[in-house]
Amino acid sequence: MSTLTQQHATLITAPNPGKLSALEAAMMDGCNSLHEAVAAGDDERIASLRADLEAMVDRYEATEAEGHPHPRWAVPHQRALYLSAAGDAEGAIVYEQIALEHAGTARQREISLGNIAERCLRLGRYDEAVEYFLQAQQVAPNSTPIMLTGAQALYHAGFVAEANNIFKAFLGMPHLLKQGTDLTAYLDYETRLHAMAGDLPALASLLRRWEEVSCG
Repeated sequence: MSTLTQQHATLITAPNPGKLSALEAAMMDGCNSLHEAVAAGDDERIASLRADLEAMVDRYEATEAEGHPHPRWAVPHQRALYLSAAGDAEGAIVYEQIALEHAGTARQREISLGNIAERCLRLGRYDEAVEYFLQAQQVAPNSTPIMLTGAQALYHAGFVAEANNIFKAFLGMPHLLKQGTDLTAYLDYETRLHAMAGDLPALASLLRRWEEVSCG
């Protein structure tokens, strides 16, 4: 299961894909609200949400992640999500790396590697972002979020042609250009992509094609 905000891409998971427990759903909602509060600079709201989320994650840890099959992955992963929402990308990387060490499935490795790559990208650590992207790509070569994060990392690390090739590949996948796909969510909301389009002809074409499809 994945969720994307306008500023940052974050992958989450639950014991049963697509089915969050009440606590997991509350943490996800809290993280989304915290993203918004941070963007708005609402310090009072930020402090309140951080306290609520800290308490929820502590409760999650005390219950062994509510029966999650891999709690040693799930708990630090949730702490990373909370810290990421709070704007602490550095702290989020630390906890996601702990989660990565305890990943019990390929999907969990994909999620942790992808999230670390995105947070390195956010911090301007582009070479590291590329390294984590390449590891994630080995685990999930067909993951749209991973490839889009990777394209951004490659671009900012100076591998412009390689980044353009990723978008060229997406141009050959018209079935992804419809409402509700990971690709179109990124095209709609990831502002970093729009800033890159002037240097990447395939990305510019992809954005134009999506505009034509969505407006048609």
